[in-house]
Formats: sequence, C-alpha cells, structure tokens
Amino acid sequence: MIRSFLAALIALALVNPSSALQKFEEYRIIGSDIRSVRLGPQEVEDPATLIIELVSDASESREITIESDGGLDECKLTIDHAIGDKTRYIEIRVQTTADTMNGMMVTECASISVQGY
Repeated sequence: MIRSFLAALIALALVNPSSALQKFEEYRIIGSDIRSVRLGPQEVEDPATLIIELVSDASESREITIESDGGLDECKLTIDHAIGDKTRYIEIRVQTTADTMNGMMVTECASISVQGY
C-alpha cells in the first residue's frame, strides 16, 4: 500500500503541468503596409528568420523579425504575393512554447482576403 502510494506520488511529481501551456504570438499585416520580405541569414542550430519591412512615413524603416525552427520559404512566398495589395492581409501565428530546439515555430502563415473587396 505504501509502495503504491509512493509510486503514485513520484508519478505526479514527474508530470510537468507547464507542458500543457501553449503561448502564441499573432501578426496581421495588410498587404499595402508591407514594403518587402526577406529571409535572414541562418547559422547552424539557429532558428530561421523572416524579416518583414513595413511602409513607413518616417525616415527610419520599421521591421518585424519572426523566428522559427521550421522553414520559412513558403511563408515568404505567401507574403511576396500580398505585398502592396490592399485587398489582402497576412496572418502569421508563432508558437513561442513549441517543443523544438529554440521553442519558436511558425504554425500558420496565410494570405486572407479583406471583407468588402
């Protein structure tokens, strides 16, 4: 009886409740606000980076850098097709608690039509 209690106690101690937590970042960018998109340099074991340059009225440019342990080539192509298009927006979802080496994974990258166009 004591052994089964201790076994159950140890099993409960080993269960990691934080593994159930998932955290996401979501970006929605209208195509007409995107000036350019490029893939950043990637070193061994570093995450891939996607750099989105936004249209800015100011003299300095605004960029969004997104990291992912998965490839970003398809996401870049999706964004390329929406650059300058006021009838589409890009939705990018990044899981920041992914079970990967760096914990970052782009789980969605889509071009979506704006309602009314």
